[in-house]
Amino acid sequence: MNKYLERAQELFPHLQELQQTIHQYGGVGFDVRPSADLIIKELKDIGLEPQEICECGIVATVGKKPGRTVLLRADYDALPQDEITGLPYAATNHSCHSCGHDHHAAMLLGTARVLKEHEDELEGTVKLMFQPDEEATHGCKLMIDSGVLENPDVDASFAIHIEAGSDRDTVGRVIWSQGVSYSAADNFKVVVRGMGGHGSQPHKTKDPVTAACAAVTLVQHIIAMEVPAAERAVITFGKIAGGTVFNVIPNEVELHGTIRTFSNETREICRRRFKQIMEETCHTMNCEAEVEYGDNAVPPVYNNVDLSLEMKPWVTDVVGDNYFTAPEPLSFGSEDYAWIADRVPSVIMTLGAGVPADGYIYGAHNPAIHFDAHCMPYGVATFCNLVVNYLKAHK
Repeated sequence: MNKYLERAQELFPHLQELQQTIHQYGGVGFDVRPSADLIIKELKDIGLEPQEICECGIVATVGKKPGRTVLLRADYDALPQDEITGLPYAATNHSCHSCGHDHHAAMLLGTARVLKEHEDELEGTVKLMFQPDEEATHGCKLMIDSGVLENPDVDASFAIHIEAGSDRDTVGRVIWSQGVSYSAADNFKVVVRGMGGHGSQPHKTKDPVTAACAAVTLVQHIIAMEVPAAERAVITFGKIAGGTVFNVIPNEVELHGTIRTFSNETREICRRRFKQIMEETCHTMNCEAEVEYGDNAVPPVYNNVDLSLEMKPWVTDVVGDNYFTAPEPLSFGSEDYAWIADRVPSVIMTLGAGVPADGYIYGAHNPAIHFDAHCMPYGVATFCNLVVNYLKAHK
């Protein structure tokens, strides 16, 4: 057994205690102070000197030899949901760790402890990044703006995201792509304005409902006919609101949704044509459309291909053949880790945390989801083996 995995297995009860405490604290966005205080205390107990470089954005370093610097990132915010897991340590403050970030934080704390115990083996520096507000996609960028990639400058980065609910999510299975990994996300709001009136006399109105419906249908032409066949993209409307009663045409309709793409070129096509089709379709129907993109947009996450290939033996040394890697995207989900991957060679992996056959039937962001905590030692050991070997290889 890999020595880091053996040590991480010994630490499992402590990892689980950390994870359950952070889970119970919950907290959304930057409102994660109890978890931040726990992380700071744990890092100090390990013998490190954590710094809070922005609100609840915590950084610590391990290593005393000259060399390169590799960053490990864990997010630790929850979602604004009422948890329905029935777990004895469930959050009760209208937040829910339904994306597994509590496990991410516990794994990185465990990694910090193991690396500190093996600090003499580090041919350089490991920077530990504990990030708030991943779900609203503001935390990573704020930590970058606050200097997380500097002093010392980061040469490479790794991150792990746990997953459950599908047949590929065998406990401890490490999966990563060689290239684009997560999609870009552009959230939009469209307000279609017309002139309301009585439902029996639509000819005296400018009906924003029918204009919005026509535009919703027509924008799918982008996916069907304008996105290259080899590309992947979706345009989804998650909310349409307008009107108050059945026999009155309203003055306006509001639509919200998301555009997901895997390349910057396709992203630009979809953003530009979406706005154009919404505006011109509604204008043709005597209405006006105002299109706004949210300030929490993120680009695709791109796994550095060379690093993705180089790391394979370092992963298999921990998990054996319980892994999968391919030049394919992992998910249509998005990750603000994209901002790090855009700046330094990076790889984000998924870590299996439970398959449906074992009762793990819910996917991420479901308030009933639970994960098999036994995945965490594999995450700790994978992190440790990656950074030790990366620093040796790039000494």
